[in-house]
Amino acid sequence: MSSAKRVFNVIIVWFVLKVVGRILCMPDVRATCRTVPGLTREQLELCYRASDVTAAAIEGLELGVRECQHQFQWHRWNCSSLSTKSRNPHTSSMLKRGYRESAFAYAVAAAGVTHSVARACSQGRLISCGCDPSVNRKGMTKSLRESLEKEKLRFLDAINENSILVDDSLKKLKTKQASRWKWGGCSHNMAFGVEFSELFLDTREKGGDIQSQINLHNNHAGRRAVSNNMQVRCKCHGMSGSCQLKTCWKSAPDFRVVGKVLKQQYRRAVLVDQSNLGNGPPMIVYHKPKKRKHVKNVRPPRRTKDKQGQQQRQLLPISRANRKMENALFYYQRSPNFCERDQVSDIPGTVGRRCNRTSSGSDGCASMCCGRGYNLIREKRVDRCNCKFHWCCYVECDDCEIEEWISVCN
Repeated sequence: MSSAKRVFNVIIVWFVLKVVGRILCMPDVRATCRTVPGLTREQLELCYRASDVTAAAIEGLELGVRECQHQFQWHRWNCSSLSTKSRNPHTSSMLKRGYRESAFAYAVAAAGVTHSVARACSQGRLISCGCDPSVNRKGMTKSLRESLEKEKLRFLDAINENSILVDDSLKKLKTKQASRWKWGGCSHNMAFGVEFSELFLDTREKGGDIQSQINLHNNHAGRRAVSNNMQVRCKCHGMSGSCQLKTCWKSAPDFRVVGKVLKQQYRRAVLVDQSNLGNGPPMIVYHKPKKRKHVKNVRPPRRTKDKQGQQQRQLLPISRANRKMENALFYYQRSPNFCERDQVSDIPGTVGRRCNRTSSGSDGCASMCCGRGYNLIREKRVDRCNCKFHWCCYVECDDCEIEEWISVCN
């Protein structure tokens, strides 16, 4: 055998071994998707087609659960039932109910998926997407061009406020700086995040009853809480940090901001009539609003008289409601008090929860313990103290034992 043939055979063997090694090292997509119980058939198929995006979506679900626990940490229901072993909060029995808290859970989960996928796109972690193409594309939409122009005007107005030049010199400076404005960076692909969130979550709602329609609406409200609060972030380029060139990009808001927005919507959640649980459009139970500017255009319901002459309250269909209802959360069941444990509804109760004995709010012992009283327990914990910075560069701390009395519900 000639040396050329030997070299050729060695190359072929090396190539085959390398390909086989890569195949063996590649993660099994189906096995990865099946590690998350509770996914529907449509979600599994979507996971098989785009496992990397689905992994980002699962991270978004976990992000939503953590934010829910932060926002409700001093409520009787503190979202602990959403922390399931499957990492899928939709397997919790709480999300099969129509409570106000369930509405928040659906919205924050959809917001988490949207936020996580949009950020993963801009970070280059996903094969299916990248930066927002609409920002860097020449054929921008009218609304996008207007928003960019507003940001540009703000930039130039800031120059005007800090300048002491005369009018002619100021005009020349504005013209010069306007030519240096650049819309760049890697904007978060919010459109792809919203689209994948719809594909991943809305497919769970197959029925046409009021529960499915309300869940779809709350998913939509959660996604709008992210897209409506997009932030513009900029970075200056130039000598010593001077803004000779300013690069800007659109970024998803900090998720804590999204959580606060949804918490406000939770407080203003709208009760929906459940008399048509079988079919038909959901009907809002109208309550006469207080005199506020943001509800002055809502038309009050017509009151009709029944056969006995008593006035009846007319229900408003969602399609006729105020446009701001698009951001509102809907629920159709009155929430229980969440005081006692209910395994069927996945309610842990408040026994053993910490409370604030000096507070009269929801975190107070009177409210948290539901009148059962509380015990004072002395708790010891170790915390860092007496920290000192040493040049260069580390911090040295002592471990201090701290004792404190905490209140725990009976």
